[in-house]
Amino acid sequence: MGIRQVWACNLMEELQKMDAALHHHKVVSMDSEFPGFLRKTPRRSDELSAFADMKFNVDNMKIIQLGITLSDENGIIAGTWEFNFKFLIETEVFYDPKSIEFLKESGIDFEELRINRIDQLFFSNMFTHVLSRHRDLKWLTFHGLYDLAYMVKLVTKKPLPVSMLDFTEIIATVFGCCVLDVKYMARFYDDLHRGELGLEKLAKILGVKRVGGSHQAGSDSLLTARVFARMKTMYRIEESRFVGFLYGVTTRICEPVSTQVLPTFRRCCEPGIPQLCQVLPASLYCRPMIHGVFLYTPIIQHQYRVL
Repeated sequence: MGIRQVWACNLMEELQKMDAALHHHKVVSMDSEFPGFLRKTPRRSDELSAFADMKFNVDNMKIIQLGITLSDENGIIAGTWEFNFKFLIETEVFYDPKSIEFLKESGIDFEELRINRIDQLFFSNMFTHVLSRHRDLKWLTFHGLYDLAYMVKLVTKKPLPVSMLDFTEIIATVFGCCVLDVKYMARFYDDLHRGELGLEKLAKILGVKRVGGSHQAGSDSLLTARVFARMKTMYRIEESRFVGFLYGVTTRICEPVSTQVLPTFRRCCEPGIPQLCQVLPASLYCRPMIHGVFLYTPIIQHQYRVL
């Protein structure tokens, strides 16, 4: 199965195809390519420092490629899309030159990115519109902290939040809680070297062949989808054990349990008289209404309280 190259000229056509495929292929494997690291986090750093470094990197740099592979619960692949974004080396201020050279050697065509690139803001508007039409998606990553960070920035069009907890809550709000990290899952299997392998080596152990070149977002997203399907078959994985956990992160992706109370105007009401208050779980109250559409429909619950 080939990888669909998506540029500005065919963006709308390919998003329509993705939209159609999502009706029956709700497992979304994703990968991103980005211009390296301005701050490199030492291996044994605490989570607070690691998040601060990631926030600095993602806030100041731009995604170069996004790979999306859609499959069903049986591992049947519907298609793979590789979105190529605007990235002009001559005008970009923040990037790691060594990472750019590495991506060039891996096959990313920066000259084509200069000519036929996708505008990120336009893509964000169209992509979130597609997501708003589909519920109950399952998201797959491999060592996906940075991939999700760039996705959150791309969709929300805002800098990352200030804490890991806030970050995981935004992921749950925008994408839902069903996020699986294949590298995290591999930690629990001795013959998969407890997750200490990269995607390429893990695929070789499992007998999964790559389509396309490594360190290209479309190929990596497709390989992630196929590795996940093989692991499910070989190990009879119970997914609920791994949902919401990312490799190297202790905070689980899940909806907040606190509530947000919307205050009412008292006007002529006397203290002690029951007033109708709207009580929203915070996760629903904060669901993004992107271009006038909630990604997940909020449910308003009413209860009486004495103010």
